[in-house]
Amino acid sequence: MKKVFTGVVGGALILGSLGLASPAAQAYDREAFAYASSHFVSPQQLPKIFASKSSFSVQVGDFGGKAFICSSPVPDGPNVELTKPVLNAYGSYEVRSENLGLWINVSQYRSNVAAENAFTKISKDIKKCDGDYSGSWPGDNDVVYPYQTIVTSGKIPAVTVTGVASIFTNQNSNNAAVGDQPAYLSDNFTIITLVNDSIIMTQATTGSAANLTAPQKKALEQVANQMVTAWVS
Repeated sequence: MKKVFTGVVGGALILGSLGLASPAAQAYDREAFAYASSHFVSPQQLPKIFASKSSFSVQVGDFGGKAFICSSPVPDGPNVELTKPVLNAYGSYEVRSENLGLWINVSQYRSNVAAENAFTKISKDIKKCDGDYSGSWPGDNDVVYPYQTIVTSGKIPAVTVTGVASIFTNQNSNNAAVGDQPAYLSDNFTIITLVNDSIIMTQATTGSAANLTAPQKKALEQVANQMVTAWVS
């Protein structure tokens, strides 16, 4: 793949199913942005389940904050941090279904070996976040806020590149509304793929606690495979 990521376009970056990195806008690199924006899956290529508006946003950045593949929903719980890449490219789609979201992130490293090492590390560590995190936390005026988050992970053989199967992390949250605290309901599924000197994360979310359906997961696998082809072409 041609090395063109040498600058930064500011913007928010979501990594993995539970992690968030806070970026700082820096110098703009026209060539880096041009490569990234032309090497994502286009909205027209997406399967019908993820039918999107014709426009989508792409951001390119060298973000200094930590990024997590998964992070425990409870204090002092386990976290799986992504080894810091050289640069990131992030694509956000405007899915027409009100209950679906779709994002893709590419973390690029200095070499194929560096990317392989980062992928090997998270592949070993990803199980640390698995579990059923159910409980409650106290609020003001003796109000108790219940929560439940179930985290699972594993391999995705349907998205395999040069003999290396992708891995996934799945977070399902079902937090009921209590008092002035709104409900938080979401199923978040991320496919993590090693591609040459990059790690691609293809992520779908729902706006409810209902799990992504089997057809939706199959469509997400299709998007992940499409993204591999688009990125290296």
